[in-house]
Amino acid sequence: MSQFLYTALHQDNSYRKGVVDARSAKAATVALEQQRLLVINIRRIEHPRFAWLQVAINRISAQDRIFITRNLHTMLQAGIGLDRAVKTTAEQVTNAKLRATLEDIWNRLQQGQAFHSALSQYPQYFSSFYTNLVRVGESSGKLDDILQSLLEKQERDAVLRSKVRSAMIYPCIIITALIAMITIMMLFVIPRVTGVLTSYNVSLPLATRILIATSNFFLHRWYVVISGIALLVIGFRAWVRSPRGRLQWDNLMLRLPLLQTIIQEFNLALFVRSLSALLHSGIQLDQAMILAGSSCSQRPYQEATKLGVRFVQKGVPLSEVLKGSPRLFPPLTLRMVEVGEQTGKLDTMLRRLATVYEESVQTALTNLSSIVEPILLVLVGLTVGFVAISVLTPIWKFSATI
Repeated sequence: MSQFLYTALHQDNSYRKGVVDARSAKAATVALEQQRLLVINIRRIEHPRFAWLQVAINRISAQDRIFITRNLHTMLQAGIGLDRAVKTTAEQVTNAKLRATLEDIWNRLQQGQAFHSALSQYPQYFSSFYTNLVRVGESSGKLDDILQSLLEKQERDAVLRSKVRSAMIYPCIIITALIAMITIMMLFVIPRVTGVLTSYNVSLPLATRILIATSNFFLHRWYVVISGIALLVIGFRAWVRSPRGRLQWDNLMLRLPLLQTIIQEFNLALFVRSLSALLHSGIQLDQAMILAGSSCSQRPYQEATKLGVRFVQKGVPLSEVLKGSPRLFPPLTLRMVEVGEQTGKLDTMLRRLATVYEESVQTALTNLSSIVEPILLVLVGLTVGFVAISVLTPIWKFSATI
């Protein structure tokens, strides 16, 4: 399947440009004619070398979606029409993939298609949560207000996810440096020292023998090490991608002592803020639960909300439904939801609860960094100390015999 850049004229004499996927230029032309377009010119988009890098650069990120939402909200609030707002936004972006997507959405709007329907053609970029809120905004005539709610949620979610990623950078750097150091020692340093150590007429300590045996295994059986690591990575990825494996992995993550609270509150912040935005927009509670649950990163939360929908549909209060999963929804969540239901201000209470959890996650991440950093430094020190003792002990023994 190739991509073709086309210029065409619609039956209403409007000028169209865009990108279409097809097997050949002829097939692309036929597909465009079926859309009542008269093709003026069409050419295949030649993908350069390192196209995979170009795709990675041009992928649509969360910041791109925030940019789109902010632009559309600002222009709609200023009284600019939706189709013109989408066209203007497309002209302002530098991401080629994003520009082509927005231009196609604009073309669909020109053909009379609803905005939420055009967005739903790109589920990989615009989630069902996003498109459903836009649908509500279009039907109620308050699309600019809905876009403002979406913008606030996206910005808060982006800040929260950024905090989590930032907290993981330092541990990842230390662990990567430790693995690189061990690899260099096993492949280059220890083999040079081994000849010297074995030349001494002394019995080598256990630590030294372990170090030499490990180095020899890395040096002469490197293909076993690489194959083993590759099989472990492939097997782990296949297991995690399966529904059962993903559920088991997420349950395991929710039981880890240091990460349990952070993961729980991170998912709760996403869930309650999404649910608040959906309820505030007028979406029914049962449908809002499904959409809000899909915004969670952990499968147990997604499954719990799906199971709870049937009880909500039968009239069971949300606070009672959430009590069925005490491991996922702590007492604070249950009390706030119950108060919101009693006062008729559930969306407001959920918004306040989301703020509480977001601040709690940021504090917990700061505390976690202060705990993990010394642990990693001690691990590095123990590794260096083990290598130093393994190498120096035989030398001390040889010196004592002189």
